Amino acid sequence: MDRSFNITTDAGAASIHGGIIPLEPLSSKAKLRTTNQDPSNENITRPDPPVLENNNDADATADPGGLGISKVRGVTVIVTLAGISFLNTMGSGILIAALPKIADDVGLAENLILWPAAVYALAAGCLLLIFGAIADVIGAKLMWVTGSFLFVAFTLAVGLAQTGVQIILFRTLLGASISMCLPTAVSLISNTFPKGPWRNVAFAINGMGSPLGYALGLVLGGIFTDTIGWRWAYYMMAIINFCLSTGAIWSLPSVHTPSERRWTTRLAHEIDWVGAGMMSAALGMLLYVLAMISSSYKRLDDPANIALLTTALVLLAAFPFWMDYQVKGGKPALIPNSLWKNWSFTSVCIAVFLCWASLNGIEYFTTLYFQKVEGLSALQSSLRFLPHVIMGVAVNIITGILIAKVKVRTLAVVSALITMVAAPLMATVDVGENYWLAPFWAMFLSPVNPDVLFTVSNLVISDAYPPEMQSLAGGVFNEVAQFGNSVGLAITAAIAASVTEHSDITAREEALMKGYRAAFWTIFASCTTVTIVVWLGLKKGGIVGRKQD
Repeated sequence: MDRSFNITTDAGAASIHGGIIPLEPLSSKAKLRTTNQDPSNENITRPDPPVLENNNDADATADPGGLGISKVRGVTVIVTLAGISFLNTMGSGILIAALPKIADDVGLAENLILWPAAVYALAAGCLLLIFGAIADVIGAKLMWVTGSFLFVAFTLAVGLAQTGVQIILFRTLLGASISMCLPTAVSLISNTFPKGPWRNVAFAINGMGSPLGYALGLVLGGIFTDTIGWRWAYYMMAIINFCLSTGAIWSLPSVHTPSERRWTTRLAHEIDWVGAGMMSAALGMLLYVLAMISSSYKRLDDPANIALLTTALVLLAAFPFWMDYQVKGGKPALIPNSLWKNWSFTSVCIAVFLCWASLNGIEYFTTLYFQKVEGLSALQSSLRFLPHVIMGVAVNIITGILIAKVKVRTLAVVSALITMVAAPLMATVDVGENYWLAPFWAMFLSPVNPDVLFTVSNLVISDAYPPEMQSLAGGVFNEVAQFGNSVGLAITAAIAASVTEHSDITAREEALMKGYRAAFWTIFASCTTVTIVVWLGLKKGGIVGRKQD
């Protein structure tokens, strides 16, 4: 996106597992959580760090290597948190693979066919930061468990939906539910596992969940659609999620920040609601416009979209000024401006944004290539994503081992160089070309950098935030990734559609392929930029996965 933060504000640096990442210390006026004290006192102090309660852990004596909890509970925490990340994108993968059949079954109009996917991203993107901030007040576990059980209910509802409107509504509520879970994962992992191998593995497995879920969702979506029906895919998801959510009640740590104030008072006074509203509204409008552009690039000229885009840009431009105003007044600031002065943190966010934009684009257009150019069925197309799934699993296992031995800069740059090869392979593929010559290798190499960067970014970003901002830090990370997905799809879809439309090629498959090639070259440019950003930004990253003595 960790509990032990070694931020030395006097030196302006944070020691991160053997490497030094320079941090611009937060202003002493940047009050992230207030304490119950005389408002006339200008020396506002930071409260005690979050308290971890190892409740219901009768096996704590079976502590593996100073973990602090039993090995069974530790494994359960990892599986639970990675599971919700997996199911989050698995649902989207199933939707992409089964969308034509879903549209036919529920009577979804052609002009609304992209809305089930768009509203999910829209709802999640609008609420990630808000729920992250709330979780830092009421507790990460309560927020996560609530969101996960809601996710169960609305996943089941999607499977039972009978109309297009119901599909869109339930996908919207699913997006809202997942936005309660994703930001809190960072806090729950870092408050369960100390720095070292267990935390590295937890972040690596959690990182595996997102790309693996989407790829496997594509595979299972095709299989279920062509066999027993797409609805059973969502029923299966609901059952798995219910088991994970039930286990979370026992396994997840209860983390809270000590305070004499009631939680209702803390919600009212310890969260920057204006800043959260500004950012959520701006991102919501941007995501809406991007969804419109993804369906048809000509919609960018619509007056409503122009007005929304302008309003969103104005709010984003005003946001730093509001942060500065809050900090100078000693009031809560959602994302203090000083945080962005740390180039390591900023570069990681930029890299994640571009990386997720590239991953979403190559998965989306490769799917279109298989189905619309090669004429493959949903099942046959899905099976061709199996190398993507296998490589994703292998990379996360290897990353979990190497993260404590290799500098983050080396991991990020090498993985970026490997993934760079995937897009040119698809950009130069011929219609009817043998799958094993280029598409196979593109599928095999494309998940390397996203999976490595996810783990590296979680460790770096979680160390850059103070403990009381753990869930908000997770919200920022997931917001960046979510926004990257939407921007990447919108830009590449607009480029592909425009190139195809203006092509003088009469053969439909060749005309489509010309647009797809333009999209793949755009993705290649994004991957190249990721390589440059991590090379320059992680010079002093060091080794982030080393156990702290």
